[in-house]
Amino acid sequence: MMKEQCEKNHLMLLTGKLSVTVSFCFILMKVVAFIVTDSVAVLSSLFDSVQDLLTSLVALTAIRQAVVPPDKEHRFGHGKAQAIGALVQSFVILGASVILFKESVVRLFRQQPITDTSDGMLLIGITVIISCLLVLFQRYAIQRTNALSLRADMLHYSGDIIMNLGVILSLFCSDMFQWYWLDGFFGIIVAGVLLRGVWYIARDSCRMLMDEEMPYRFRKDIRQTVLSFNEVKKMADLRTRTSGSCIFIQFCIRLDSDYSLKKAHVITEMIEKKIKKRYPDTQISIYIKPFGLKR
Repeated sequence: MMKEQCEKNHLMLLTGKLSVTVSFCFILMKVVAFIVTDSVAVLSSLFDSVQDLLTSLVALTAIRQAVVPPDKEHRFGHGKAQAIGALVQSFVILGASVILFKESVVRLFRQQPITDTSDGMLLIGITVIISCLLVLFQRYAIQRTNALSLRADMLHYSGDIIMNLGVILSLFCSDMFQWYWLDGFFGIIVAGVLLRGVWYIARDSCRMLMDEEMPYRFRKDIRQTVLSFNEVKKMADLRTRTSGSCIFIQFCIRLDSDYSLKKAHVITEMIEKKIKKRYPDTQISIYIKPFGLKR
């Protein structure tokens, strides 16, 4: 169990570092693309990559804090640092989305020719390929770790893919058909996609910070798992919450008053083992009361 958690922590840190490195490389590439094209669309993409670098640094900082083992001051660990980091990221993305929307509207009504489109399309195309590979790796890491910070970071690069494809199409159409309005049009679409993602990331971050209960289906499954043991006469006070990728579960079970302490302990170990088999990333606290005893 400890080895598996260490592997997940390593995967989160690796993904965070990779994201920062890619963002920095994108900035350099888009600076060159802007110099050769003098395109407002490319400039917007460059500005977005600067925002990505900042948010990726926030994500990496949050992940570094989240993987720190529990200590005297934080007995439940530092997992909620991911939620704080994701919440900060959502505000950064919100600001970038508003600015992008504003610039896109301006570009839509103030159209201008674009130069050296072939070089620009080549450089932006390379960033699209790299972004796709990074998003695939981030998706794998999220499936393994369920890290909120990585989800927020993946949102940036998913938006980048759409934006940069729009930039390529805009450069192509500007060169072939003089459709300069496409710059602003695709910018507005990307801004809308990012704003929608901000809502989900901020919502999930607040849920974790407020210790919101796990979904009903999860709690129902836990209850059915516990009550599947014939020795358990009753189950009560089920409480759940999340911190990072870890799920905390707490409940009380009623056992026959004739059971010895040793037998009761064996039963709780069996219950915990069965739950952890279904949900490995869990911390379980089980309280025992004799059946028939009033609370």
